[in-house]
Amino acid sequence: MSTYFVARKAEMDKMLNNPTGDVGRYLRRRGQLIVTAAKTQVGVNTGALRASIHLQHRRDARGQFLRIGSPLNYAWPHHQGTRPHLIRPDRKSVLKYTKGGKVFYAHAVMHPGTDPNPFLRRNLRLVL
Repeated sequence: MSTYFVARKAEMDKMLNNPTGDVGRYLRRRGQLIVTAAKTQVGVNTGALRASIHLQHRRDARGQFLRIGSPLNYAWPHHQGTRPHLIRPDRKSVLKYTKGGKVFYAHAVMHPGTDPNPFLRRNLRLVL
């Protein structure tokens, strides 16, 4: 094996498999587009979900890839939507909530469900 071939192989490996190579920089730019678009489209109550959307640039034996998402436990239900479901208190004996300026207490309430907001899937077109 010549030194020329070894040098070329190293250059190709960096270009294709290193996050600082051409492919890695391209992936990161496209991933940042998805993150930025997702943050503008996600529902905002406290801003925690928006702030938690992040990008991880990884590499394994198959090559490099991006992971984009949120670690918050309500990110997936927000993205996919939920069916109507019963809510019961976790730590207390009753739930306390406000409706129309009045305070109510209940042992359980029926949540009407939520519509999906596919803030990540909707933006995959940005990488094509």
